[in-house]
Amino acid sequence: MIRIIETSPLQIMRFLLIFLLIGSLSLQAQNKSGITGKPDTSFTNYAALQMVVKQDPTIRLADYQSAKVKGQSSVYKVIESRKLVVDEYAVSTSRKLPTLVFFHGGGWRTGHRSQHIPLAKALADRGCRVFLVEYRLSTEALYPAAMLDAQAALQWVSKRQNVGEIYVGGYSAGGQMAALLGSVQDENTYGKGVKLAGSIDIDGILAFIHPESGEGDDSKRISAATHYFGYNKVEGEAIWMGASALSHVTKGDPPVLFLNSSDERMHAGRDDFMRKMADFGIHTEYHTFENSHHTFVLMNHWFKQVVDRMDHFMRKRLVVGLDFKTIQSAVDVARPGQEIFIKNGNYQEKVFIDSLKHHLSFVGESRDGMVLRETIARDIWRCSNPDDYGAGVLNIKGHDLSFRNMTIMNEYGFTATKDISIPCLNEAGKETTTTVQKYALPREKGEKEGEKIVRVDGHQFAVRTMPGATRLSFEQCTIRSGGGDTVSPWDVNAGMYYLNDCLIEGGVDLYCPRGYALAENCTFVCHNTSAAIWHDGSGEQGAKTVLKNCRFLGDPGYKLGRYHREAQFYLLNCSFDKNMADAPIHQSGDRVLNWGHRVYYVDCHKDGGDFAWHKNNSPVKASELTFKTIFGEKWKK
Repeated sequence: MIRIIETSPLQIMRFLLIFLLIGSLSLQAQNKSGITGKPDTSFTNYAALQMVVKQDPTIRLADYQSAKVKGQSSVYKVIESRKLVVDEYAVSTSRKLPTLVFFHGGGWRTGHRSQHIPLAKALADRGCRVFLVEYRLSTEALYPAAMLDAQAALQWVSKRQNVGEIYVGGYSAGGQMAALLGSVQDENTYGKGVKLAGSIDIDGILAFIHPESGEGDDSKRISAATHYFGYNKVEGEAIWMGASALSHVTKGDPPVLFLNSSDERMHAGRDDFMRKMADFGIHTEYHTFENSHHTFVLMNHWFKQVVDRMDHFMRKRLVVGLDFKTIQSAVDVARPGQEIFIKNGNYQEKVFIDSLKHHLSFVGESRDGMVLRETIARDIWRCSNPDDYGAGVLNIKGHDLSFRNMTIMNEYGFTATKDISIPCLNEAGKETTTTVQKYALPREKGEKEGEKIVRVDGHQFAVRTMPGATRLSFEQCTIRSGGGDTVSPWDVNAGMYYLNDCLIEGGVDLYCPRGYALAENCTFVCHNTSAAIWHDGSGEQGAKTVLKNCRFLGDPGYKLGRYHREAQFYLLNCSFDKNMADAPIHQSGDRVLNWGHRVYYVDCHKDGGDFAWHKNNSPVKASELTFKTIFGEKWKK
């Protein structure tokens, strides 16, 4: 239990620190006329219901009962004779559970922690530990009292046993407090910071002074915020700004979930806040409940949806096939550090993982049973779109992602029966005359300007990554297409890619990484006579593609590989079936290269007898080219 006396030197110093952080101010004394010394009991769940039931008689107060969940009250802070209480809700277990510290609403002036008992029980039933916090209202003490209480409660919870990752959350005024807490833990504004896994803001504003905010209108009666601060927004502008989460966004802040009603003024500053977070690469997500009232979190119409979204946000594992119907819907709400587990099934969809999605793991229930499939010809996509983001089945801009135990398939080449011609107006309408030309859709001989021939075996990405997508791993995966460029991880400057125990099937350049790549224990199945593998290492001289203990199979006469730009290949302990042509990896095109022909073989053999060109030509041993030596300090696993 934390015991603090308001007039202690420590408390006075803390107040001074807060005001110094806010800025040098010349203010009148806080107006304490709103302090009554008694709790304001006007905001209750029943009162909230009476405000909305006239508009919709079917609305009822949310209720939730659970025989497994137990409640326990504790005093977390004492100020003179005033005891502040926190109520804990959880199932009986010795395990550490995801933990939510939650603050009630009521305009910082009214309300009670017990209003959210149904929410606490529902989340506890799903495996969370929930603490409902009492804090001093503005009828008892002015800002920053409530925030000092909130920080003290957070510190108290962090020292409890069986507490896992800690989240802060709140509704309305409590949502504003939770968002602010999440933004200041790295600043120690209200006391020593606590590491947070995330913040949940339910209809709480992000900025007191903002074009979208309605706070501070004292024309008819003193506003809740003016009562809270003891200054109006003119006198106390710096304090009002300093108490806004929007003023504290830094790169050390945790992810944030926003759950909002249709009342736009109750999420003032949210969009600006999310833009700031995006600049730091921090995950945020929001959901607005259409046609909902500000008190939606207390009502049965929206209660389960609120619980679902909070539960998903706090859980490490998102389950597709149980909690989500599609892989994309799980990706959309996933935050760094989470696992997306995908149950067996055929998922007919195109998946986009944008640049704000990172440090995620995707795990299929079984390699053959979990199948992501779509039918996409890259040429058709590019004739209507400016780039390749969307030309693949799995489209990636994010970084630090892992994929395991699944099948990814582009079915176009398996289902198309013939080549077709389509209108194509947004690409250069000239024939490609040199490989030095900036790459677009090449104009083939015989094609008319404004048209494109889409080949049955043309470019068909199963996996297509964009610049910025790096540190990607694929393990125990089957990746197939009926055309070229099946696996195309394309960031020549920062690309780092790892594949282990994967089967990759396709046509020309079926595996074509740019940058640094390591594939080990993989099988490549080639259905063309041009090249199975390809590399672009032109970003820096040390870039390389390394293939260890890999097996190559293919149609009669398939060739091993080629390159158009600066490249470096290492094939170590690889084997080739008898169908491979007597044709070494070679340069294709007329580009002038500065670093020469860099293709190295060590202990590679072909069924039925070796060709001379893949004899040992490097002193490097397989044990010397490892994950650590290839990727170095830039990628540690």
